[in-house]
Amino acid sequence: MRALKRLVAILLILGVASPAWAAPPSTETITNQDMTLTVIDTPFCEPGATHEIALTFNEVTHVTEFDDGRVHFTFTQTGTFDAIPLEPGGQAATGHFTVWGGFNNNGKTVNGTFTFNANGTLEDGTRVSTHLVDHFNVTPSGSEFFFTRCHE
Repeated sequence: MRALKRLVAILLILGVASPAWAAPPSTETITNQDMTLTVIDTPFCEPGATHEIALTFNEVTHVTEFDDGRVHFTFTQTGTFDAIPLEPGGQAATGHFTVWGGFNNNGKTVNGTFTFNANGTLEDGTRVSTHLVDHFNVTPSGSEFFFTRCHE
């Protein structure tokens, strides 16, 4: 009988305490359509002429936050681009792109990875394709690590 009483007491304590440690995270999903953005940059991996790049895209963002401060964030953008050269010698380009990003923070480490993929056509008919990965990591000691890889 004592064992049963102890078990019931433990279950009651766990039942009262469990909402504090078992609270579900806060999650939000945001969807945007027909977004536009214009940037000045050099398209593709190789250095070249600066372009004004007009982007039209859809975007989905997910954010998850935990009561203990942990955060997880991802987003995806996909759409089309029109790149107009701002300097002599550059070629205009049009095509499709997708960007994905992910970010995590657990209070001790922070990391993020971003990918960019573009496929398009230059005005002379040449097909172009680019894949870029950026990654960063910050350790509990504060050390920072970064890398960028880009290939066509």
